[in-house]
Amino acid sequence: MTGQDSHADHMRYFVEQVQEKGHLGLIDELVHPGFRNHTVEPGQRDDRDGVRETMAALHEAFSNLRVEVLHCVGDGDLVATHKVFRATHTGSWFGIPPSGTRVEFRVMDLFRYRDGQLFEHWAVADTVNLLRQTGALP
Repeated sequence: MTGQDSHADHMRYFVEQVQEKGHLGLIDELVHPGFRNHTVEPGQRDDRDGVRETMAALHEAFSNLRVEVLHCVGDGDLVATHKVFRATHTGSWFGIPPSGTRVEFRVMDLFRYRDGQLFEHWAVADTVNLLRQTGALP
């Protein structure tokens, strides 16, 4: 990444390197120390370490993970994404035992940047569809 890249470029890099490829060592570089996630699930941390824990859990639970960015739009210090995650459920996901099934779920995120790093996060995720695909819901 260069100083000339937009926040949207930075977001695409985060999605590719951290969310898809699982390069968790980049989190300290890409996520601000004062980061806050405003839409955490019960039991999840809302800080930068929570990003690391959630990304680690994602990669432990889902193999062959691919993240397709359908839309990525920047406006000032805000970036919105609409993504599709595709993977195989081969590990435990927050207490849901591995099902071995291929899953696909959508996520819409809104991030605020500060000092070139992710600073705030809000999300809407299709968790009901994911739970159905893993067998956790009928």
